[in-house]
Amino acid sequence: MSYKLQPILKTYYEGLDKGIIYGSKCSECGDISFPPLPTCQECGSVDFGWVELPHEIVIREIRWEDASVGGDYTWRKGNMFFKTSIAEERYCASVAQFDVPGTSPCHVPLYGPTEENYQELRKMLPLVADVKFVEHKKDFLTVGAQLRQADIDAANKAAGVE
Repeated sequence: MSYKLQPILKTYYEGLDKGIIYGSKCSECGDISFPPLPTCQECGSVDFGWVELPHEIVIREIRWEDASVGGDYTWRKGNMFFKTSIAEERYCASVAQFDVPGTSPCHVPLYGPTEENYQELRKMLPLVADVKFVEHKKDFLTVGAQLRQADIDAANKAAGVE
């Protein structure tokens, strides 16, 4: 078998450096993968092109993860960057989806929830969040999501947080 391979990581990270979020769009079935993958998760094709994704993402699920058991460094780093109240022990993960036809749900770190407002935010789902680029010490960016201040304020008020 002969495969047409593309420089996925290079294209993806160079896009992030320019403020562009790329997904890989399958040329056969149209499914869009984020982060980009070398094969389509729907049909298995390796023939794809690039699609620019928006800087908004819809949050469908919110959950806390325990960082003490290892966890994903990207998410823990993101929580440290945004100085969440419980960054040392736990980090906030989300299932999200770009509001573009053909995109599948993905996992991104989520910034804005606290132990106090978490349950109220879950009641408000789905929520639209802004994409945040998280810079790492090794000079590369990753994608996270930042809840909008109005939603955080509403959740804090409902939870009785000043």
